Amino acid sequence: MLQFENIQYRSEQLYRIRNFFRERNFVEVQTPVLSADTIVDLHVEPIAVTDSSLPQTPHGDQTYYLRTSPEFAMKRLLSSGMEAIYEIGTVFRKNDRGQFHNVEFTMLEWYRVGDHYRAGMELLAELIRFIDNTLPEIVYCSFHDVFEKYTGANPHRVTAVECRQIAVQKNLPYPDSLTETEDWIDLLFSELVQPNLQSVIVYDFPAAQSQLAQTRATSDSLGTITVSERYELFLNGIEIANGYHELRDATELRQRFRENLRRRLANNRPMLPVESRLLTAMESGFPESCGTALGIDRLLMVLLQTNSIDDVLPFPIEIC
Repeated sequence: MLQFENIQYRSEQLYRIRNFFRERNFVEVQTPVLSADTIVDLHVEPIAVTDSSLPQTPHGDQTYYLRTSPEFAMKRLLSSGMEAIYEIGTVFRKNDRGQFHNVEFTMLEWYRVGDHYRAGMELLAELIRFIDNTLPEIVYCSFHDVFEKYTGANPHRVTAVECRQIAVQKNLPYPDSLTETEDWIDLLFSELVQPNLQSVIVYDFPAAQSQLAQTRATSDSLGTITVSERYELFLNGIEIANGYHELRDATELRQRFRENLRRRLANNRPMLPVESRLLTAMESGFPESCGTALGIDRLLMVLLQTNSIDDVLPFPIEIC
């Protein structure tokens, strides 16, 4: 059943968000929903669109993708010289349906040239305070600290075998196909750590979870480790936003996409194009920047204190 007061509330919050970025001299952009390019991600599946009326792609076919994020196109705008941009738009992810997921949802994404790692996190916290200053104050915690607190393990040193032992001790169900340490860490984090994160920005993820973020060498008590300059916002145990100190090296990004594709194909996932117009643009230069993607629907769930994404959507996928 449609909840008209929630639709009105959504409209008011979108107005506030646009005012926030307008006051900081960001330019609102609209980028393509349908593209020949798509992010090669291990866990995100795009919806493919193949039609003979579509022009042939640079990859030699007529398969396009509904965007899973406006990231590629927005970064091409940064490479072209734009400095502070944001977009509020529809994105799609295949098979994403559940309490916190709908196949079609609304994403807010923004980038600002010149922002370093901490500046990206602080702008995210500033936005949340602007939207609702009654929410608990946001605290900053490293991935290492929250993971070790709730699992007892160092995420930068733990092995897949040790992760499995923790899962057994905590009576967590897990698929037999789970073998990669990265996937084990993701499981333990989502089941044991995330539910405890009430108003927290988690930063310095394991290097294997860097996605499109820069990495850096640092150290712990045992020596040198590599961390990803990636951050995520959690409110009431729900992941709301994901941000990166953006990777600037096209060669490194291409290598990451190829590794993701290798793992996708090993798990019988569909082929995706590694090459993209973004990589071409980055080869001519990409500026120092931070970028953040925020799920509008999940944020509204927290603000309205509701338990299902359906409560903040005019039309969930089943009744579109």
